[in-house]
Amino acid sequence: MFPVILFAQTDTTGFNALLDMSLEELMNQEIYSVSKSADNVLEAPQTVIIISAEEIQRRGYVDLEQLFHDLPGFDISRGNGTQYSQVYQRGYRTNNTEKTSFQIDGVEENDLWSGSVWLSRQYPLSNIKRVEIIYGPSATIYGANAFLGVVNIVTKDAKDITGNDKNIGVNAESCYGSWNTWYSDVSFAARYKQFSIIATGRIYQSDEMDLSNFEDWDYDITNYDLNHYRNILNTQDDNIAQMAMDLDNQAYYNDSELSGKLPSYSNNTNDYLFNVKIKLSDFTFGIQHFRRDEGYGAWYRDDYELGPEHGGRWVPENTFVYGKYEKNITDKLMITSKSTFKEHQLTGDCEEYFYVGYLNGGYGLSRLTNDAGTMLPENEMSVPYWWHAWYHTYSQQFRTALSLIYNPFNKLNIVSGVEYRSSYIQGNYIYGEERIPEETAPSLSVDGGNHFFSRDFGFFTQVKYSPFNRLNIVAGGRIDNNKIRITGGYGTQINPKFAVIYTPSDFIIKGIYSEAFMDAGYWTKFGTTPGRLLNNPTLEPEKVRNSEVSIGWKINDFFYAEALGYNSNYQGAVGTQTVIYVEDGVTIETTQHQPIGRLSIQGVQARLNFKYNKYSAYTNYTFSNPYKIEENEKIRVGDIASHQINIGANALYFRKLNINLRANIVGEKPTGENTTVSSNPLNKIDAYYVLNGAISYTVYKRISLQLSVNNILDQKYYHPGVRNADGDYYSIQMPQNERNFMGKLIIEI
Repeated sequence: MFPVILFAQTDTTGFNALLDMSLEELMNQEIYSVSKSADNVLEAPQTVIIISAEEIQRRGYVDLEQLFHDLPGFDISRGNGTQYSQVYQRGYRTNNTEKTSFQIDGVEENDLWSGSVWLSRQYPLSNIKRVEIIYGPSATIYGANAFLGVVNIVTKDAKDITGNDKNIGVNAESCYGSWNTWYSDVSFAARYKQFSIIATGRIYQSDEMDLSNFEDWDYDITNYDLNHYRNILNTQDDNIAQMAMDLDNQAYYNDSELSGKLPSYSNNTNDYLFNVKIKLSDFTFGIQHFRRDEGYGAWYRDDYELGPEHGGRWVPENTFVYGKYEKNITDKLMITSKSTFKEHQLTGDCEEYFYVGYLNGGYGLSRLTNDAGTMLPENEMSVPYWWHAWYHTYSQQFRTALSLIYNPFNKLNIVSGVEYRSSYIQGNYIYGEERIPEETAPSLSVDGGNHFFSRDFGFFTQVKYSPFNRLNIVAGGRIDNNKIRITGGYGTQINPKFAVIYTPSDFIIKGIYSEAFMDAGYWTKFGTTPGRLLNNPTLEPEKVRNSEVSIGWKINDFFYAEALGYNSNYQGAVGTQTVIYVEDGVTIETTQHQPIGRLSIQGVQARLNFKYNKYSAYTNYTFSNPYKIEENEKIRVGDIASHQINIGANALYFRKLNINLRANIVGEKPTGENTTVSSNPLNKIDAYYVLNGAISYTVYKRISLQLSVNNILDQKYYHPGVRNADGDYYSIQMPQNERNFMGKLIIEI
């Protein structure tokens, strides 16, 4: 596919330098993430978007998640919960954003156990050089789980901050705004001859938008009347319904676990990250650690969960260290060797207050009546309560790769490599009713223990040949082999790729065919929850065959247009199914992750870029047509909009004042009984539009002030609920942020 271009450059020189670049200079960027070798971004054998540090800064973003709202090809459910935001790429609805590979300098950040992308506010902006977004299956280079695409955050080198004439430099941002939100984000760089170091840190804190004015989060259970209790208990006896209501009202507000506090809404965020990158000649060493400490937000209603004020929070920690050696052996041969060690965990600080009562179905009619349907004596009835638990997981992985780039002559480029991974991955949560669950809780093990040793081996090669001027042919493939313990694992997978890129005159025409596979994560295979009692260790990988055609056109010196169409067919898509099993003579109904059929997704992405003098603008359009195919029946996939449009404009005045405006127009998102979200009582999530903007002013040399306003028109709008969004446990729709303001100080010295 042809790439979509956002303004990018190779060094950090502020607003003015970016706007001084011509459209042609902006288009002539190089990207390394597609083939692990330098590709002109327009001629890369994939659909690519590059977002520059300057673009992030001009738009007033305060976190990485915000940029996905302005891109084509993404649907988003932002709920400030266990995952801050769910990002669905190319019409494929997932549970944890696990089917897009999210990377920092080529190191995969997806959680080793769940596959989750912990995309929240912990990632600093001051050290970002560019963001590379790859659309479509990328297994040929990256192997398992680069299923829908790849997002690679390329961080700055020391020279990007110090420039050519200094040895020390600092980039810093400090921000304060609505809901007592603030962050500090600092990158310090130093270099001497062939040695350089850049160290970055970010602290982010916020009270978040208060949802207590919404009925689902006001913690007032008087909203539940007798009719609700009759329905949920499946009884017409008002005395039974009244008794259940009375028991709930007493326990909900007076349970001893609450320590005298009344239930109320809270969702505080306390995140941090630090990153260090050291270069010495051809060697690079890096380390990164983050801790994300956030509440449950809009994920759960007030009849299920409490937030951080009572201790309810989710705390993932990720750490990686890596070493890389990169060397031009000759003018035709380059070698790269990279080894990484990662530790991922949900710390024992992950804490849950979950209500078990009649109003939410935690207790049923049998807790109030005997087999004859007669009400039990009050002292024999089950009393509702707040269940307090702590969670823990721990996983680690060593990964090493060697790749060669060989150019025997001008018309031929060969990229080839091998990769090995050794992993020690959690099988199921450890959770219990006391703190420090890793020591106090019983191990919820699966057969053979609660951790799994696995090893993965991959070999890939990709060849680009130019038989004629302006014509490139790319062919490649990858073989992956996985073994878990002795007899587990997916075995061997082979995935090919083929692309033709033709560039006559001012046009770029591409055709791409690629295949990929998605190995179900350990959470999906082995994990259980109170609502999902059965695991499924033998889940087979999902597979996709993807075809794309695109055309790009440099209309003149000011406009560049592009359009693409793709068709993706997914086999063995995994979803949650209701199952019945018998244990100790008792019939139990629960859920389990199973193959639910195949998906057929077609889509269109189009973009128009404009650049003239100190003015620039863009618009992009996305059409998505996702269906599940089940016994020759087509069922529309839920929570994906058919149509989306993004529009943005930027202007620089007097080389000091920068004004940026952006609009997101998102069509309605079908849900309800005719979708994969089968039990959602809503038929759709309503369409919406949001206007965002930022004004920046350079007060002195490289010191700027910025005011950003999100949701300028103060629209009331919603995103789809997460997971099954069935109205039984998770929210069916999640309110989005009202108008909010952020003031920022930016220093580059």
